[in-house]
Amino acid sequence: MSAEVHIDTFDTTPRDGAQSLPAENQFREGSKYEIVDRIAAFGIDVIEAGFPASRDREGSLTDFEEFQETARMMKEPIEVKTWQNGEQTGVVHRVPAIAGLTGVNPEHIELTWEALAGAVNPRVHTFISTDAKHMAEKFPGKTPDQVLQMGVGGIRIAQKLSAEDPNSTIEASAEAASTTADSFLERVTKSFVAEGIDVFNAPDTVGEEYPFEMFKRYMKVISWVHSVNPNVVISGHNHNDGGNANANTLALVYAAVAYAREHDVKVHIQAETTICGLGERAGNADIFPFAAGLFKFFGKDIDVPVNWRLNPGFAVDTANEVMAYGNMEVHRQNPIVGRDTNVHRSGIHSDGVVKGGHRVYTPHDPTFWGHESDAVHEDGKYQGRRGRAAINSRSNKG
Repeated sequence: MSAEVHIDTFDTTPRDGAQSLPAENQFREGSKYEIVDRIAAFGIDVIEAGFPASRDREGSLTDFEEFQETARMMKEPIEVKTWQNGEQTGVVHRVPAIAGLTGVNPEHIELTWEALAGAVNPRVHTFISTDAKHMAEKFPGKTPDQVLQMGVGGIRIAQKLSAEDPNSTIEASAEAASTTADSFLERVTKSFVAEGIDVFNAPDTVGEEYPFEMFKRYMKVISWVHSVNPNVVISGHNHNDGGNANANTLALVYAAVAYAREHDVKVHIQAETTICGLGERAGNADIFPFAAGLFKFFGKDIDVPVNWRLNPGFAVDTANEVMAYGNMEVHRQNPIVGRDTNVHRSGIHSDGVVKGGHRVYTPHDPTFWGHESDAVHEDGKYQGRRGRAAINSRSNKG
């Protein structure tokens, strides 16, 4: 059996996350490399470090120099654990790819490549809108065919600029793919893949879809990509406006498994996420519950090998450190990394945990993700006798 799924993780905290932050929570100037370095230590494969061609109202480049410095500094290989169906298989040593986002304007693509040129593994990430409403508003007077050719033109410019670097990759996104007509999205997908891109991204840009629909959409996209070049990576970038970003991103994994099983092939996908779900409006998919979903739902019972790379024990520290650069705290109930995710304040829960261990009321081992304890009992209005005894015992030990 040849069926197999490979998952790359892609973090866009320094780009999508950063551009959404209010003034008081902007990542402090000069911190981009440190943020990228901490995200890399968690084991992320690709880090979108910014928008190098962005300009302020006076026309000055806002991100170029810090992006360029970050791309050039990310050179030391990082040890990352490898996993198959939730079991560790080994470690790899690699330098994560650094991506720069750009539209299809030739000058912007050139600036992006200039900023990336010192990276060990540079990636140009170009995009164009394909949803009918987006195209009408953003490109008035342009036909869908003309918009498609603009996207193709952007890819060709990126290819020409990066042709001398054997480690470079090109990602192309069909912005608002989830609300693009199937017939047009199929043409865009096949056209972009035929141009020789490495990654095709089909985002739910405005968070409008739900997991069952995204599963069906991803199955189609995978089939379109594989009909042209099965080596191209299929990516999902989902926003959380409807509260479905993580479920929609896991739907990509389920689609990859289903397609690999049905066609007995290897499927390579990419999950685009951020630290604690930072991003435009209601945010992006959150890497921590997404990663926990891989371990929870794609374990031994899955009959297709599913492979990924991560250092889960760094999750809590990564979340706290990255958020601190923007004068923010990890919400106490943030899935996986929030301080309350292993805390029990009710008598019923504390009684169950004291008697049966953390797994009675925790779906994962908190220490696996970097918490100091698998269960913490704290006082509260509804705390019971055994919980208070556990609190007293801990206090006495302290």
